[in-house]
Amino acid sequence: MQTKKVATHSGCFHCDEVLACTMLTRYTNEFKNCSITRTRDQKIIDEHDIVVDVGGLYDPSKHRYDHHQNSFTDTFSEEFQIRLSSAGLIYKHFGMEIVKNICDKILEQNKQYLQTEIQLNETILQEIYYRIYKGFIMSVDAIDNGIDQYPKDIKPLYYNKTSLWSRISRLQPHWTEKYIEDDIQRFNKAMDMADEELFSQVKVLLLSTIPARECVKQAINGRFNIHQSGQIIAFETPLPWKDHLEDFENEMDIKGVIKFVLFPESEEKKAWRVQGVPVNQGSFDLRIGLKKEWRGIKDMDILKNVTGIQDIVFVHNSGFIGGAKSFQSTLKMALESIENIQ
Repeated sequence: MQTKKVATHSGCFHCDEVLACTMLTRYTNEFKNCSITRTRDQKIIDEHDIVVDVGGLYDPSKHRYDHHQNSFTDTFSEEFQIRLSSAGLIYKHFGMEIVKNICDKILEQNKQYLQTEIQLNETILQEIYYRIYKGFIMSVDAIDNGIDQYPKDIKPLYYNKTSLWSRISRLQPHWTEKYIEDDIQRFNKAMDMADEELFSQVKVLLLSTIPARECVKQAINGRFNIHQSGQIIAFETPLPWKDHLEDFENEMDIKGVIKFVLFPESEEKKAWRVQGVPVNQGSFDLRIGLKKEWRGIKDMDILKNVTGIQDIVFVHNSGFIGGAKSFQSTLKMALESIENIQ
């Protein structure tokens, strides 16, 4: 059987077509292991089975996925305003299949290590599909379309040059190096980088974030068992709660109610942590932080004296997290911090 062929543009490569080619040739049933041609010759392009980021045509029925033409205005869904790049286009049309194949690979690789059985179903796949776009691929679309994360009149406090886009850009030949028109070796290295990022993002969602959802719901429902105020929740094991807390608060119409989260440092429960809830996802600002007079004290005798908690371990400089050896002590830290504000 003749192998199908993928075409993308030659010259400088960018994160969007690198990621698009990675998804197609590694995680789709139809185009897995297909060869990739990098060219701008339209006659050669026309000979290929699927074309991404070049060719001046968007027609899924013909597997043509360019987004540079003036007539192109498509977004991932009505929820999003950012135009798709070639990465978003391929993900929109092949994403569910891509996610399913990555999840199958992850479960096969990790089956001997999993403590909890994970059964893939349509609901889980849809959630991963949505979260991967919103939390990862949308940023690739945005950068390719020249859209900043923040208004242009706001000067950022710092710059992040470790994104996938930045890392792939650094694979381009430097101006001091000899330029090679179609350096497939660098392109393949960029694809490996994109693959690692995509795979790890799906893995975290499948094995950690999504399984934690029900635990967060149970903790919120049981919050009055922790304290009558209902402002503190607790977990029996460390888990990613931030991705779900705000969603459930909105569903239950209790937005902003939860102020602190308690959880053990490890399964042995020999130490506990108390962590403040951020004002919203991705923010470092807290609804309530631990008491200011406790923060950053390194001398344990002074810290114990100031707090009145004999098994206290630390309070972070920013007040976002603290620790003690017992659950009751972390609960006391949370309650006193809440009372201090009220």
